[in-house]
Amino acid sequence: MEELLVTAGICFVIGFLALLLKERSPHIAMMLAFCGSVYLVNELITRIKEASLMLTQITGYVPGLQQYSLVLLKVLVIAFVSEICIHLVKQLEQPLLAMVIEWTGKLLILTIAFPVFIELMEQIFQLLPDNMLQGRR
Repeated sequence: MEELLVTAGICFVIGFLALLLKERSPHIAMMLAFCGSVYLVNELITRIKEASLMLTQITGYVPGLQQYSLVLLKVLVIAFVSEICIHLVKQLEQPLLAMVIEWTGKLLILTIAFPVFIELMEQIFQLLPDNMLQGRR
């Protein structure tokens, strides 16, 4: 919770300073916003690395969980990167390109998560009694 408040505070300060500087020197305001964004993305990557390490530690205790944790981590990274790209492209006033990035991210997530869905359905069918499955075929 503390990290979220610090991040929000940094964003508000950078945004406020960029708005103040925008009239006098738009290049400095843009550089300030860019440097702040790079700093925040760096912090995000650091947090993702920490979460990845914790996830690999947890998966060491449960057999078979590592493949699911890797899928989860890939989906989260795709979601974060696509959202960042979408917002950057929208700021450049390119809504069509933002829509293409959004759909590409969704399709990538679907292709990564689909094998997990199939395996989940197989596990559910194994739990059902045989007489229920014979009526469906």
